[in-house]
Formats: sequence, C-alpha cells, structure tokens
Amino acid sequence: MTLIPGKTTSARPVRALLAMGLSVAVAAGTLTLTAAPAAANALSVGDNNPPGVPTELQTSGRPCTTAEPYQLWQNDNLDLSAILHDPDIDGSGGTDRLTTTFALWPVDEPAARIERFGYNGREGDRESGLFERETLTHDRVYAWQVRATDGWAAGEWSGLCYLRTDFQGPEIAPVVTSTDFPVEGWHPALAGQFTFDAAATPDAVGFRYELLGGDGVHVVSADQPGGSATVTLRPDAGPNTLVVWSLDAAGNLSPEARYEFRASDVAPIITGRLTEVGVPTTFTVQPQMAGVVGYRFQLDGDPEQTVEAAADGTAALTVTATRGGNRTLSVTSLTADGVTATATSTFVLSTTPKITATVYRQGGTSGGPGVPGVFTFTPRQPDVVSYRYSFNTVTSTVAAAADGTASVTWAPTKAGLTMLTVWSIDRNGTQSASASFIFFVGNPPPSNPAGGPGPAGGH
Repeated sequence: MTLIPGKTTSARPVRALLAMGLSVAVAAGTLTLTAAPAAANALSVGDNNPPGVPTELQTSGRPCTTAEPYQLWQNDNLDLSAILHDPDIDGSGGTDRLTTTFALWPVDEPAARIERFGYNGREGDRESGLFERETLTHDRVYAWQVRATDGWAAGEWSGLCYLRTDFQGPEIAPVVTSTDFPVEGWHPALAGQFTFDAAATPDAVGFRYELLGGDGVHVVSADQPGGSATVTLRPDAGPNTLVVWSLDAAGNLSPEARYEFRASDVAPIITGRLTEVGVPTTFTVQPQMAGVVGYRFQLDGDPEQTVEAAADGTAALTVTATRGGNRTLSVTSLTADGVTATATSTFVLSTTPKITATVYRQGGTSGGPGVPGVFTFTPRQPDVVSYRYSFNTVTSTVAAAADGTASVTWAPTKAGLTMLTVWSIDRNGTQSASASFIFFVGNPPPSNPAGGPGPAGGH
C-alpha cells in the first residue's frame, strides 16, 4: 500500500495497521507497508473504542416518546437530535470526529426506511438530522433511532422513539356568537362575552382567536372534543373583527371564522388643557354611559384621585403637574355597579425654566450700561437644585432656594442686544432644555460738557 505524496493521514489508522502486524516505513514522501516480524505484534499502539450509544434523544427540541400516546407532529420539517458519546481521546487531548446516522421509517412499512447524516459531531455534542416535510405522510406512526461512527467502528443503535403525524386541522370553521355584541347595530364598548362552537368536529379540542388591533393571539381549550368555549373581550370603539380558528391536538388550524361587529364609545369626554408645571388646571368631564356616579383620575406617575359626579354625571377635576415632559391624564368613569370606562389625554409640558426680570424687558429696549437688573429663574421640573446661565458668552451657576427658584443681579457693560440663556439642574444632575430671554440694553444719556447748559427745562 502506498500513500500519495503530500497527503496526510491521522495517527489512528497507522496504529490500527501496526496492530494488524504491518511494518510502516516512510521514504521520499512514500509510505510503504510490509509484513512485520511476529515480535512487532507485541508493541502497544492503543485500541480504538466504538462510539457510545447516543442519549437525550429529541424530536424537534422535545424529548421523544417511546410509548403511547406518541407525540403528534404537525405539518413541518422534522428535526431529530441526540447527544453523542465517544471515549477515545488522542495524545493532544482531542476527540474523534463522529458521523451520525438518523434512521426514520413508518412502523407499518419498515422497508421505507430513510437515513440522514451529521458529520461534525464530537463527544458531548448534540447532533441533528433533518427530514423534510415531503418525506412524511399524514396520520401515520413513525419510529426513529440514531447511532454514531468514528471512521473505524460503529456504535450501537439507540432505542426506538415514536411520533404520529397530523397534518390536517379540523375541517369545519367554528361558529362565533355573542349576545353582548350582536352583528347588528352599535353596542357599548365594554367587556362582553363571545362563544366559540366547534360544530361537533371531533378532533377540535380548542380555539385560537384574535381581536384584530387588540392584544394579540390567544388560545382557549374547548369544554370537550368538538365542544365550545366562552371568552370575555373588551373591544375598542368602532368597527371590530374577531378571527377564530378551531385547533386539533397537534395545533393544526381549521378554516377561519370572522365575526364583525360595532362598538360605541363610552369613555368620558375630557375638556381642558394642561400648559404649565405647578399651575392648577381645571378640567371638565362628561359621561358617555348611563349611571356614572364618580371618576378616578391620574396624571401619569402622580397619585390617583377621585371626585364625585353631579346628578347629570359631569364633574370638574383640578390637576397640577409637578414636572414637565410628555404627560398623560387618564380619567375613568365609574357606575354604581362598578362598570368603568377610561379616556386619556396627552400633553407636552416644557421643562425649560421661566425667566422674569426687573428693569429689563424681554424683546424691548430698557436699562443701560451699569444699570443692574434682577433676573429670577422659576423651575418647570421637580427637585431643581441649581441653574446654569449665560449672559451672551459668559456662563455662571447659581444655587436654587428650597422652592427651586433662584435670582441673580446683573448689570450690562455696554448697550445693544443681550441674550440670557438658562438651564435648570435637578438633584440627579439632569439638565433641562434651555430657556432664552433676549433684550436690548439702551444707550446712556449724553453727558453735559463743563459749564454747558443742562437738560432742557433745567435750571
């Protein structure tokens, strides 16, 4: 036997050849095998062990079943996997590369056996074999097993796993009814019940349903195979569509049923606008359903409050924002029977501090060089501890009082355009957006020359 120059081979086959009583010689890139003396057989070159039996067999990620009832497999590709084992370790501590064989066949037709292979597994790896959907047929029991080979010996086959295919869902769409939301007319957008009936389809064991535009897809079990289920939903105001499917035990879907109905708005009507932080603001609310006796209201993150309704169901709410930013006011109307309906209104409140001043008028001409003015900063965000401010390009800071306000006295050195920019800073170091105060410093009055006449009308 001669190997082609430039090709390589692993040490394990060479050891196996030595164990067979062959002498190995290498010269000029050629490996030559000759019969070795009998004494050479006494050399210890190590024996190859076959791979162990694969363990932790899984059918597409789930532990396989070995007894009835077998797990059901839906209309999809089948991924079989197992953990590989091989005791051999080479001189460098590496493990053998294993070839894995997965075998699958219909229990009623063993001759229809199909095999798939994995080539890159090693000791402790999970190797898998993929069987395409086209290799499987509906409503049939399949068996499968797996073994590993290291190139010199094959391991034992694993035990058998079983599965049953189910590729067809219930044939008939469910029937959807609701006494709270009949298909005709408009009905209050409150919580109501919907009943799904599998129409006695025997393999239907549950339902999948979705109120379009709602909170996603849900599943509910039927009270018995081919039976029914009732769920409670709260639709949004306006036209609504409820889509429902029957489900079999494998999760296959029936044709869909679409139930369309209309819900009228019952949320309270909120009138008013929040514009300033720290300024109490009055809102009026009026109900859109009968029997309202009170309201709960809350500005997001602030404590919830309650107020009683007048005889006609209306009420006045006083809301004071403690911080700026995007704020949402939620108002929930309450009936004596505990029925609720909620409306929200969103406002954007500035976090920039407010600036007021003595002597100098924003946007106008006033004061003059050397004439001091007092500039006061009022916060629009909570827990303000200081302010950063700049007159034109000169920046300074000032600490805030306990109420969050601060004042600075400043006198210009020259006439003309002046821009004051102010930022508030809270106890966490968060800086607000900037506020601007632009004004014009007036020119100083002309001075009198020595011995010259005074101002007009002077003596």
